[in-house]
Amino acid sequence: MNFSKQRESILEYLRGTKEHPTAERIYSDLKQDFPKLSLATVYRNCNQLCEMGKVVRLTTNGKTDHFDADTSDHQHFVCTECDGVYDLFFALPKKILDENLDDEFQADFYQLYVYGTCRACRKSKTA
Repeated sequence: MNFSKQRESILEYLRGTKEHPTAERIYSDLKQDFPKLSLATVYRNCNQLCEMGKVVRLTTNGKTDHFDADTSDHQHFVCTECDGVYDLFFALPKKILDENLDDEFQADFYQLYVYGTCRACRKSKTA
């Protein structure tokens, strides 16, 4: 499948960050390079990248979606103060899921979110 220049730029942007940006953030950061870029185009391309398996959509706190180009098995920490999303890498083997699901269910994948307060937000509260 041919990627448009905008879609390729969005994918490269996501691959180049660990910040899990929102569509609004992607739009804001790429707008200078693509003056005709619209927020709707960013959403459409992010949705297409998710459908293609190139990007993962992270829906946290029932709020704005964040996007992650790291599609490897990993978890996420969500700061309830700043809404920041951070990668966590620890093993949660599929075997644990399989052992705790009865015969009615078979786990194909999982997403785990850990909620709390990030270091920067904790520091700002004590300062």
